[in-house]
Amino acid sequence: MSRIYSSILSVFVLGAFAFFAAPAPAQDGNIPEKETVTIEKTLPNGGTVVVKKVGQEAAYATITIDGKSQEIDAFEPLSQVPEAARAAVEEAWNELGEIPKKTIKVDIDVSDAPDATEWAERARSRVLYWYPKVVAMLDGEEAVDKIPDDFTIKLIFKDMDGVAYAAGREITVSTRHIKRNPKDFGLVVHETTHVAQAYPGVRETWAMEGATDYIRYYVTEARSNNHWAINPRTSKYTDSYGVTASFYDWIVRTLDPDFMKKLHRVFRIRGSVELFFVEEYGKSCQELWDEYVASLTKETR
Repeated sequence: MSRIYSSILSVFVLGAFAFFAAPAPAQDGNIPEKETVTIEKTLPNGGTVVVKKVGQEAAYATITIDGKSQEIDAFEPLSQVPEAARAAVEEAWNELGEIPKKTIKVDIDVSDAPDATEWAERARSRVLYWYPKVVAMLDGEEAVDKIPDDFTIKLIFKDMDGVAYAAGREITVSTRHIKRNPKDFGLVVHETTHVAQAYPGVRETWAMEGATDYIRYYVTEARSNNHWAINPRTSKYTDSYGVTASFYDWIVRTLDPDFMKKLHRVFRIRGSVELFFVEEYGKSCQELWDEYVASLTKETR
């Protein structure tokens, strides 16, 4: 969930004003607020570019030209940026480190769905942007440097039921789904995360899918203020996907900011998630879930 915090320090950088928000006092004793960075640039034609980034979320630029504004995320191809603002936006991405330091390869197969080409190109840009970042989130920055130079993810588009699935380094997307849901690019991040997870086998799939949706909804789509309805009488931590992701978000924010890395290691060794909770936090999944549900107000259930 995105929270924009006021900046307390301003620095003039490369003809642009860059504002850095220092972490606020810890919440619940140990969780600092997310760092916020804002960069402002003036275009030669008098327009403006304002770039913001909060925590691990993707930076986004608000571009104003001739009184009209539009938002562009860092993972969108520059072709989506108005030509008059491309140089300024690219410069800002570089200043923020939003150009991935490790470039992978992404092949697209639309042979069975040529009308999906434009959607596929925009999906490709998200895989290029997010894969190295997800690897860093799960395994640490040093793991990004170890990604092979020829590492390739293939996006395949087919007329099929369902939404999408990942198998090894291939992601297959349903053209039926994207026709019905043309803005659902988050599915690409979900499946890209599965490629990065590369687990040898998972016993508690609810826990894995919750982790994947946590990265989708609470990191890559955090500005959307995603929240999953939790019914205190019927919802369970094993409901998977968005419900479990909301539980994980609460753990990260209030208990352990390194939770996702630790959970990732449990999957890598084919360990027990239920046992991990007890050993790491001294409480069972159910006990922590009960605390999470108790923390919710009527407005957030």
